[in-house]
Amino acid sequence: MRIAIEREKEKLLGLGQMEVVKLLGKPDQNELFSRNQKFFYYFLEPGPPCGGDSTADRLTIRFNAVGLAKEVLIERGRL
Repeated sequence: MRIAIEREKEKLLGLGQMEVVKLLGKPDQNELFSRNQKFFYYFLEPGPPCGGDSTADRLTIRFNAVGLAKEVLIERGRL
């Protein structure tokens, strides 16, 4: 799944929050940030929510104030 996400992550840009949830499922974590920005986090391997390693790679999607995906990143071994 990681390879597919790395190749197709740009296609997530511009999607709404509900479209992302429909496509990828409920995020493992989410965060509300300043100026009504929201972040969805999807772990690409077992991460802390599953009792896994806290340095697991994760997909991060940043949504702007109107709820559209503005930035898509794969963060390697972070937390």
